[in-house]
Amino acid sequence: MMPRCELGMDIQTFAEKYRLRTRRDECGEIIIPGKLGQIYDCGTGRFGALFMPSGKPRPRLWGSVRRKLMAAGFQLLQNGDAGGSLLFDPSDATQTALAIRAVGARRKRVPSEGQLAVLARTAFRRAGKGGEAVESPR
Repeated sequence: MMPRCELGMDIQTFAEKYRLRTRRDECGEIIIPGKLGQIYDCGTGRFGALFMPSGKPRPRLWGSVRRKLMAAGFQLLQNGDAGGSLLFDPSDATQTALAIRAVGARRKRVPSEGQLAVLARTAFRRAGKGGEAVESPR
């Protein structure tokens, strides 16, 4: 059973609300991965934004991100040389937007009606003799 925050929102509901991708980490917990870190449910009614860019350490970037997030009301949980973790309220729209941007989380694409129509026509054209869609070669 997944822990839920006070407002009844768990990480999966949060991800669906903001159209974010999810996956399981090494421990089996659901997270929202990003280019520069991840968003996770810390189980206290608040979510955590872990900022830990891969590659070469960038302490100035972390300092800038940390100051901006703390000014918006985030609570510093861990502070390292080039990364750290901050807690935020998932019901606060400003904090949510900043957390998503800070970790570089990617939104799921939602095709428009026009794009769906083009996809349907393409699948119909690729249909084989039996009427089934044929996979395109990659």
